[in-house]
Amino acid sequence: MSSEIPEEFAGLLTVDRSIIYPISNLSALYFIYGFYVLLFGICVYMMRGRQQDNEHLNHNLYLSLTVVLFVLSTVFVAAKTVEEVRRSIFLFTTLQTGDYEPLLNYLTIDVTKTVIFALLNIVAVLMNIAAELMLIHRCYLIWGSKKRVAVPLLTASILINAVGLVSAIAQTIGIKDPDDESTIVLFNDGATAGFVYNIVSVVINSVLTLLTAGRIWWIHRQVVRIHGMHINDTLISSVSRIILESGVLYPAFAIVSLITTNTTTMHAMPFDFWAPMVLIAGVAPTLILVRAKLGKNVKSLQIQISDIHFSSRPAPRGDDSVLSRTQVYSTGNPYVMAAEFQGEGSEQRFVDEKEAR
Repeated sequence: MSSEIPEEFAGLLTVDRSIIYPISNLSALYFIYGFYVLLFGICVYMMRGRQQDNEHLNHNLYLSLTVVLFVLSTVFVAAKTVEEVRRSIFLFTTLQTGDYEPLLNYLTIDVTKTVIFALLNIVAVLMNIAAELMLIHRCYLIWGSKKRVAVPLLTASILINAVGLVSAIAQTIGIKDPDDESTIVLFNDGATAGFVYNIVSVVINSVLTLLTAGRIWWIHRQVVRIHGMHINDTLISSVSRIILESGVLYPAFAIVSLITTNTTTMHAMPFDFWAPMVLIAGVAPTLILVRAKLGKNVKSLQIQISDIHFSSRPAPRGDDSVLSRTQVYSTGNPYVMAAEFQGEGSEQRFVDEKEAR
């Protein structure tokens, strides 16, 4: 047993890398996953209620995507746990015994390590696809079901997630044989594609958040400015705040992950920010559903504390009055307020004044 650690293993065979770093990684991961488990349970419980006919399809879509996100998150956490534990065992065993051959095999030709690496990266992309689909559909509803809004967003999402899948496959092939120069080049190309994928995903998620919250704010301002119809400002600000606060989680974690990965060494990081970033892709849309269902966005409305429904009404024909129709999806259910406010109430005020006379 050699007392000196070979130079190529010196950075790996330390107490920090073999014990402390895996513990901090898993602690951060389990903390977020534990919160996610609680959040998912609340979400499913609250979404079991009976829905109106016009909400049934949207309800099923969001519930299905929420379940898919949670299942993928569970698979990711399990795979990440196996990866961290196996690496820690190999490093610690090598430190104890001084036998470097098992560690060398693990780093170069270990099939299980390659499979777990591929699973983690592919699951991360699949989670991003499911989360973006939910956010794009919500944005589509809020913009009055306009295809010109949904099509560009869907196209961008499909293209960038295709890049993410290609990146995951390229990096998986690249780590199979680190001694082969061609596979090293392939791995580096895949890593570059993954970097681009993460940046563009941040941009897409940020745009979705701003489009959704901005549309709600714009609708409210248009109603007040054009038709004089006043909706509680607290209501509007609460809806927008839910979307902004929850929607900014993934971009924030992604930015931190990109910065720490590309500007600091592994020894300087308290834990790997990539794994929490992946979980946040599932937490953020689920958090929006739960906060909306809890009535955070309608707490100032006394008539219907858990649901907001503005019934669609056909405008009567007439030259002296302009009535609006309102198309709104429930925010108390997993559908965020959508639509085309065009002033309602001016004719009702005219009728009330006439009767008073």
